[in-house]
Amino acid sequence: MSKKENIDRILELMGQMMRSHHVSKQNIQPWLHLDLTKEQLRVIFLLSFKRKASPGEVAEAFGVPKANVTSVIDRLVVKGLVSRQENPDDRRSHILSLTDEGRKQVAEFQETKVALFRRILDRMDEEALDSLYKGLKALIGALKEEGEANGCNQDR
Repeated sequence: MSKKENIDRILELMGQMMRSHHVSKQNIQPWLHLDLTKEQLRVIFLLSFKRKASPGEVAEAFGVPKANVTSVIDRLVVKGLVSRQENPDDRRSHILSLTDEGRKQVAEFQETKVALFRRILDRMDEEALDSLYKGLKALIGALKEEGEANGCNQDR
């Protein structure tokens, strides 16, 4: 089998994994009680990754005008998931970050996902787990190389 055919097969499997309905109810449970929109979730995940960002940086990350994210951010502040502090370097700007409650919600979501994947992985035999481990390690190496090639790698 050629490398291109192998890549096509892997991409198809990744698509099947992403579209899997077998665990979808469990995937969203941690967020159901928060009553968040897709845009609000995107802001929360961005702040979870970046730790801090200005409203302009959020808008830029999503490729939308700053005015489009203002109301989304306002609702997250009201819900107590995001804090908005004055930027000490520019009083006309604000710095956004997750509140303790926002970080707690992200952690709960991540814990739920880890528990779910632990149950799924436990269904696999040791040989398959070993192969998956080696494959994921290689994938992470390729992701790092791609990031370095594009100047995108950041240590967290």
